Amino acid sequence: MRWLGQLRRLVFSREGGGTVLMAACTAVALGVVPNILEQWTSRPWVFGVVFAGALVLVLVGWVLQRPRGLGVVVSLYPADRAQASRVIALKNASRSAHSATLVVDRAVLWPGERSVQGRPDVVEFVARLIDAQVEELRTGTGAEPEVAMYVLAHLQDGFLLGRRLADDAQLSMAVMHMSQQAGRSVVPGVGLGSSLRAPLGAHQRGQVSRHLSAPAPSCPSLVEIPDVAGQQRHRIALIVRLASAGSMVDDARQVAVTGQVSYGPGHHTGYHLPPEAPAHANGPCGAYLVIDTGNAYLPDDSAVYAAVTTYVWECWQAARWEWAQRLGGTTAVEGLLFFHGPLPIAVALGWLTARDRLTLVHHDLRLAHGTATALPPAAGS
Repeated sequence: MRWLGQLRRLVFSREGGGTVLMAACTAVALGVVPNILEQWTSRPWVFGVVFAGALVLVLVGWVLQRPRGLGVVVSLYPADRAQASRVIALKNASRSAHSATLVVDRAVLWPGERSVQGRPDVVEFVARLIDAQVEELRTGTGAEPEVAMYVLAHLQDGFLLGRRLADDAQLSMAVMHMSQQAGRSVVPGVGLGSSLRAPLGAHQRGQVSRHLSAPAPSCPSLVEIPDVAGQQRHRIALIVRLASAGSMVDDARQVAVTGQVSYGPGHHTGYHLPPEAPAHANGPCGAYLVIDTGNAYLPDDSAVYAAVTTYVWECWQAARWEWAQRLGGTTAVEGLLFFHGPLPIAVALGWLTARDRLTLVHHDLRLAHGTATALPPAAGS
């Protein structure tokens, strides 16, 4: 009988089992079973133990059946770069931790698509799906749901997704992280919330300083680039290395200082500068600053991730203000972010700088290794 199977699945589910446990143990706590115990013993301590145990089990039942929020698994890799095993690992992690899981897999939605990054239309579509699912949960429960996002994406796409998610100011979201240090375990990355904009305390600055290759009490200094023809003086380059990548800082500095994405024939940096209007070719930036943790990974610690994110954001704010003052105070300063590090931090930086003129410069390892040819940037990127 179908109804019997449905009842069995309900009873043995986390929510159904928790409800049954709460109902049964509430009866114990209120006196049904104590009345039976009176027929067996008159010792008061037995009733006390049973009562306390029943209360504990009521709480356990509540924990089992309470809403556990929404997990959102987002894979923004196209079909030719699909990472099915990692998507499965993230789906399993989400389903074990949350009451509901939304899966948005670009390789499934657009199976014929080939590698293209930085498409705002794809990011917009993903964000709308997330918004719709969150709104459905809000309506059903009458409360703000807990949301955790499990993301697989190029850094540029993660940055754009974070920027788009900032449009929902009420949404608080944790960005999870697939650990590089503990196999495929999924650990907390960065929480997208107002605390990221709070000034760093002494302890947080100490956490950041311990991982910088050149520890400093404040943000690194801007390095001004000498005037040359075609220079984009209103631009500054923010070079951030938070993971192992030996030549990343030198390559990004080369692009910032020369405006060229290669050192010469056959030696490409792998960077794609954002497209410009025809009348304004790319040129050197006006200045740059470097935030570098050296050739090492950050520890899998959400507190460290949050502190580093806030530190990078503070440095960008300070550099933008300083450069605007040097240029006269009325020039709109733009930034090019050369970033290598954990994806959750890229998402969080997009979220923090959603209203700023900051663009993450995409890096293609295949191009840097000479195994691919340069492609024109995607329209609208």
